[in-house]
Amino acid sequence: MRMLKKYFIPHKENDHQPHFLRSRTTLFILILILGLESIFLFDTFVIYQSSTFLADILPSVLVDQTNANRKSANLADLKTSAALEEAARMKADDMAAKGYFSHTTPDGKTPWYFLNEAKYAFSRAGENLAVNFFDSKDVADAWMNSSGHRANILNSAFTEVGVATAHGTFEGHEAIFVVQFFGTPAAPPITKTQETLAFVLKAEAKTNSPEDAQAKVKSAAVTPNETSFIQTTNESAPAIPSLAPETPRKLTKNAALTMPRSMLNYLFISLGLLIFVALLLKIFVKIKIQHPVLIANGVLMLLAVSSIMLANEYLSVVSIRII
Repeated sequence: MRMLKKYFIPHKENDHQPHFLRSRTTLFILILILGLESIFLFDTFVIYQSSTFLADILPSVLVDQTNANRKSANLADLKTSAALEEAARMKADDMAAKGYFSHTTPDGKTPWYFLNEAKYAFSRAGENLAVNFFDSKDVADAWMNSSGHRANILNSAFTEVGVATAHGTFEGHEAIFVVQFFGTPAAPPITKTQETLAFVLKAEAKTNSPEDAQAKVKSAAVTPNETSFIQTTNESAPAIPSLAPETPRKLTKNAALTMPRSMLNYLFISLGLLIFVALLLKIFVKIKIQHPVLIANGVLMLLAVSSIMLANEYLSVVSIRII
């Protein structure tokens, strides 16, 4: 309590000049702010871009954030699928190796090519892409702020998800490519025995003509939408719930490491609030006794914190790309 009074509350013992707003403390805080920002920039443009550890835990973080957004919309969680993860890995590696960023490869392959290569039989599928980011929360937020990507994330028909990343070069700069595949497994092909049994059951039931059944299948299908890359294929084969066991995911206790800008913002916001409170106490506790230098120091620290936060926000907005 004594230290709190000394550093924040104007009174006779500190000559009505709280130590938190004095020039020495102000200089220390400014150096601290610049030091934290330097660490953030080094982490972003050097360590993060080359660290396989961060790239390894990033898919799990994005799956968690995707499911958190679905939970907010009262939708079921998506299970991670090994086949979708393999398709996402192949697509990410392809973009990284060839230096492009598009749903369609330079040689004309669509996303469904990679799903077929991974032997993922789907009735519905979707794809979200991102590049040039340095904060996993920025990716999740950017997808949610885009109508097409949000439609994929909040599509109640999807039951599985797979995310992968790859390091490469994009537009002359080191970058991490992110691919997120969504899917709904297709029912396996009907065998001759099943066809015979189905025919017998239909004959016994004597309800609903084949034309009516086909009409129901078509009416339940999702209209293809190339903009958001949601598509339904093989309409005669109904979708089935996810039956595959969920792929074990890496622990995301280190998820904060994939959100350097967000974590730095939380720290700067806390520091800014502390400075703001110190200013209010300085001005209003002894309103007749003012020290302009201390007030100027407080304003300077607030400007430094807010300027760096705005710069980091701008850097994130102009860098990240999603399709």
